[in-house]
Amino acid sequence: MQKLVNIVDQLRSPDGCPWDRKQTHQTLIPYLLEEAWEVIDEIKSKNFGETLKDELGDVLLQVLLHAQIAKEEGRFTIDDVVDGICKKMIDRHPHVFEEKSEKISADAQKKVWHQRKVKEKKMDSVLDGISTETPALISALKIGQRVSSVGFDWENPWQVFEKIEEEMSEVKKEMEKNDNEKIEEEIGDLLFTISNLARFYKINPEVALKRGNDKFKKRFVTVEKQINQSIKSGKKLSMAEMEETWEKSKVNSI
Repeated sequence: MQKLVNIVDQLRSPDGCPWDRKQTHQTLIPYLLEEAWEVIDEIKSKNFGETLKDELGDVLLQVLLHAQIAKEEGRFTIDDVVDGICKKMIDRHPHVFEEKSEKISADAQKKVWHQRKVKEKKMDSVLDGISTETPALISALKIGQRVSSVGFDWENPWQVFEKIEEEMSEVKKEMEKNDNEKIEEEIGDLLFTISNLARFYKINPEVALKRGNDKFKKRFVTVEKQINQSIKSGKKLSMAEMEETWEKSKVNSI
């Protein structure tokens, strides 16, 4: 670890790498996001060996770059980052690190986590601290988790499903009125509720949507090939023919 810290320090030094030296917290944001998603891709692909190890290293590099920039500006160091997370983990896991603590369930631990987080950060609300830059579906997941920690929640996923049907009905009403602003609002409510259904099954809705996107792209390749073949032969596929090809691609991908 110290070797990597020294490497990053040298990269940022006056005689270091011009690219690394000109980076800021802001310019590094895209790389942090990109590296995090590459880790997710490896996990989804069940590549738990060398490639996952490499991608985790790339994420760690981003952490060290941010810490090095902070050190140069006299704000904190990587040691402070590590000390901070150690303290946080110990404080938020009393059932593990405090003597005579009772064993609790994973769901109960989540509530303890959020309660202690509110206390240590002196939040006025459990919803404070959710970044405005967080993707909307992940924000919806976090909101659901936070309000659930204080008891504001559905009792079971079927109640959430009923709410989804209710929200779909609201979307339909606004579609009939052709009011775009209201349609957008109701679609937002629908997506928020769907994210809560995912939460009940411990599914990250952002990851689920990404998986759905990937599935669609793979299946559409088959349809696209058929479209291109038809164009070369001077024909144009009808929507019905494209749908038939799509259904075949679904069967072949099972």
